[in-house]
Amino acid sequence: MTTTKRVGWLAAASLALLAAVAVLLGNHAVQAAPAALHAPILHDAATSQWAMRHGAHQGKTHGKHLRVHYHGHSLMRLSPARSADLPALHQLLLDLNIDVWSVRDGHVDVRAADAHALKAALHRYMPSVRARTLVADIETQLLAHHWRAMDTRVSAKSSVAAQLHDPKTWFSEYHDLDEIYEWYQLLAAAHKDRVTLTRNVGTTHEGREIMALRFTNPVSANANTTLPKKQIYVQGGIHAREWIGHATTQYIAYHLATSDDKKITSLLDEAEVVIVPVLNPDGYVYTWNGDRLWRKNRRADARGAFGVDLNRNYPTHWGEAGSSKFPYSDTYMGPSAGSEPEVQASMAVFNSLPRVVAALDLHAYSQLILRPVGWTRKDPTHEAQHAAVGAAMARIIKNVHGKDYISEKEIDLYPVSGGATDWWYEQSRPLKNLLGNKGVQVEEEEAMKKHKKPLPPGHGTIVRPYSYTIELRPSSEWWGPGFVLDKREIIPTGEEILPAFLYYARTAIENVLTE
Repeated sequence: MTTTKRVGWLAAASLALLAAVAVLLGNHAVQAAPAALHAPILHDAATSQWAMRHGAHQGKTHGKHLRVHYHGHSLMRLSPARSADLPALHQLLLDLNIDVWSVRDGHVDVRAADAHALKAALHRYMPSVRARTLVADIETQLLAHHWRAMDTRVSAKSSVAAQLHDPKTWFSEYHDLDEIYEWYQLLAAAHKDRVTLTRNVGTTHEGREIMALRFTNPVSANANTTLPKKQIYVQGGIHAREWIGHATTQYIAYHLATSDDKKITSLLDEAEVVIVPVLNPDGYVYTWNGDRLWRKNRRADARGAFGVDLNRNYPTHWGEAGSSKFPYSDTYMGPSAGSEPEVQASMAVFNSLPRVVAALDLHAYSQLILRPVGWTRKDPTHEAQHAAVGAAMARIIKNVHGKDYISEKEIDLYPVSGGATDWWYEQSRPLKNLLGNKGVQVEEEEAMKKHKKPLPPGHGTIVRPYSYTIELRPSSEWWGPGFVLDKREIIPTGEEILPAFLYYARTAIENVLTE
């Protein structure tokens, strides 16, 4: 029998904290709250992690975890009257520890444990915000079918080898971590000429390995250059619940390993693509046997809180706007910058690439192409180049299945600090790393031969990588499944992202960002 653990005080606590935050925000969109409500909200360390999921319910044991259910939780869309009020709304939701699912086109989609309480609070303290319910009950409308399918699912582990040569079957399902890891190992073994697998570039809190793969063609004796290959870095699965990100990373990896398409073979002739496919394996496993909507890793602290948002833990403007100091928050930044083994592994792999010219993080959802930076409104040095490439990727994606992706700066969506994309962009490389022993003079000579003119002004000796986050399907324009995207969307998502990725990689190779 399913047991239920409700946390009755959460709605009242949220209202009180909302009042306090309203005063702190102090702008025209938020009314001042009565002083009597300005009491600090103390979260009992003895309260279970399930309680801190805002009233989520414990269900039957699956593996070693109790399943988390979301009976009565709603997916709500919050739309301020003015786009200028969106940052204040997002910060308020962050301070309230509300689970934000999507931000796009001037609205925010959130999971609300008590829709009536949230609507009442917004009506009182941010009356310009319009709230409407997209999904009345997340459990019955989104998750119930998912868990029924999980209960009857037959493991594909025994057939992974066969499915390696049957991509239509493999990509017709989401796969658990054991299946994914075996699939990558078999992929590397079957394509040794292109793929090198490193089983362990880091170990998680729960002792799981983080793997990485390198894709490239052998150097041909007929190669028209002696310059070392440039490098592209890709990672997936930083947020556990974003299953389509894991699947799309697999889709890209499969085609890099197996395809004879000229765009892929020429890319691998000239570059190495390094992929960390499941950066957060602990969290991903937990979404399979515990909480399907879990976002963070699985760090456990002495208070009984679990998880750090890995995309708030990178050592770039760590702990600033857009992250939380509260360990139970979905955007908890961690005890210190770069504290998490998953982030350390990501950084170590990236830092091992002396000629990296591009980095990509695959997320979900909202259909967005996000470029640096997230911590300041000041444009970075390469804003024009990033904007142009992002817009081109959006056009390429639309040409495949007609899906609209929006290209924008992270900060235009909401503030982010401690994020991977900004950290990558800050990591510079000497231009001479890309030019071998001949040095920068080689590029100047080749430019003269090719263009009959010297390098353009501003072409310097420091290289920075093109850095993007892509938020995959679904769009937030309709009620949608959110993170619980139907498995039938895996192949079309891969089909639209692969050509955009190939364009992105080719552009980064041919038009290096220098300063």
